[in-house]
Amino acid sequence: MQAAASGQESISALTRNNYFGEGVRAEVGGVAGIDGLRGIAVGMVVLFHWLVLREGRHADALVDLLKSSPVLELVARSGYLGVDLFFLITGFLLVLPWLKHAADGRPPPSTREFYRRRALRIVPAYYVQLVFLFLVVLPLVQGFGYWRKDAYVLAGNLLAHLAFLQYTTPLTSASLNLNGALWTLTLEVQYYLLLPLLAPLFARRPWTTAGAMAAVALLWHERSAHGMQGLVDAYVWLGRMWNLTEASGRHFLATQFPGYLAHFAIGMLAGRAWLLRRDAPDSAPRPLASSVVLLAAPVALGAVLIDGSRVLGEITWLLTPAFMGIAVWASVSLRLGWAVAALGFKPLAFVGRVSYSLYLYHLPVLILFNLYLPLAPPYLAFPLYLSVVVPLAWASYRYVELPFMNLRRGKPRHA
Repeated sequence: MQAAASGQESISALTRNNYFGEGVRAEVGGVAGIDGLRGIAVGMVVLFHWLVLREGRHADALVDLLKSSPVLELVARSGYLGVDLFFLITGFLLVLPWLKHAADGRPPPSTREFYRRRALRIVPAYYVQLVFLFLVVLPLVQGFGYWRKDAYVLAGNLLAHLAFLQYTTPLTSASLNLNGALWTLTLEVQYYLLLPLLAPLFARRPWTTAGAMAAVALLWHERSAHGMQGLVDAYVWLGRMWNLTEASGRHFLATQFPGYLAHFAIGMLAGRAWLLRRDAPDSAPRPLASSVVLLAAPVALGAVLIDGSRVLGEITWLLTPAFMGIAVWASVSLRLGWAVAALGFKPLAFVGRVSYSLYLYHLPVLILFNLYLPLAPPYLAFPLYLSVVVPLAWASYRYVELPFMNLRRGKPRHA
């Protein structure tokens, strides 16, 4: 952790002009607090996986602490919502260049350049992680004999992961039970591919476009629950070796890309609201009312998570991105001093900057940690884990992510 922190200042110097890529930052400038939100998102996911993979298996002081309080346990068990927060942040940020171009009366940004920047942003670190996953983690967990025993499964998984298609079939969705968190990258890439088509429509008719995206998500969830029997049967057949049930097949179907279009749409609306407010400097903030809005959103979300299944029936799920979207918008748009300070807290911002690499590595490192250090002292287990995974994430960020983020037309770009 100390090694990672010691490099924070130099990383900031390298990225102060280019962290969001040549697109978002160059078009609209920085978004104060966005690193903090990323830090919260990845922290939620890490805490969730720590709890579910440690409880009942290992003596662990952090798990005991989380389970000692209903509030803490709810927060930890809801940590999977960090993925929803990442989708909202993606929707928020990536649409901003199109909105700015439209506001200035300019043509839309180059689709080719957008794809190039996205590829440079996510592919190198992801591929390096795949090398680590298939050549280091897999042998350490399954043994070297796995290569011979299930070569066809391994080859299929490798090809699917290289193409970002791991979450398209039950055969590859769990990433060999070594890094199931990678499923979200399939959805992110699909959003990237679609955004140059959606963003110009959104810039012209934001509410209509967002409403259409939400409608597709609602219809997809309804059909996933009650229709598309042939596709569900195909999933169950493909997952027969793991006794995949119809309920699991329907859940898998519901969590495909169309089911998350509402998340991206709400993030896009939050980004538009932030841009409008930023460009209206005369709109004075009202601290008390703004604080109430910001704090009420997560409280309302918590109420839904505790016992909200009957609020809107089968579409209650839509309240999750709605409340989270309000919180995202309020935290970065309402200019609240305490929120700005909290999201700008240096350790949190640092975690947000390395959040992509931390997300890539946190689960396989946790699996190795549980396998090879099962008797780690209960009070030291989580600090020991962080002392491995955070420097690893920092190294991936510093030596893989940054060099490619700083590429411009094939040449290094220095701050």
